[in-house]
Amino acid sequence: MKKGLVLVVMCVAMLFAAAPSVSAQAPSDEYKATLEKMLELSGSMASAKAMVPQMIAMLKQQSPSASASFWDGFQKKWEGKFGNKLAELYAPVYQKYLTLDDLKKIVAFYESPVGKKLGASTPAMMAEGMQIGQKLGMEIATELQQELQAQGNK
Repeated sequence: MKKGLVLVVMCVAMLFAAAPSVSAQAPSDEYKATLEKMLELSGSMASAKAMVPQMIAMLKQQSPSASASFWDGFQKKWEGKFGNKLAELYAPVYQKYLTLDDLKKIVAFYESPVGKKLGASTPAMMAEGMQIGQKLGMEIATELQQELQAQGNK
């Protein structure tokens, strides 16, 4: 029962895993809005938002008695607020490394033809990259298991 919940928590944690400590000055509303725009244009937001239905599907298994309308409403609610929440949580991290002017220049790049192409391709490239990572992880796990067994370990 807890396995699915742990998976959901791990998925969410992966989104924020690289987040170092928060800077002292809170990001401005303009900074957060610009960051959200940059995340949208770069395709990062689409990749992150794609995790919401996957997380909901795992959570459904933990509470099978909840109605379909409950889950539909819950998913719609989170799909609506996910981008804002993500930008709000990422803003202190980005602010440590990028100024508002930096973000504006990145947005300008993503509004260019090649930037649009990169942004549109990013979710698909990330999905394919995750599949490659899973295959590599399985290969590593298989080899590890074989080597452990060869040494008499389980």
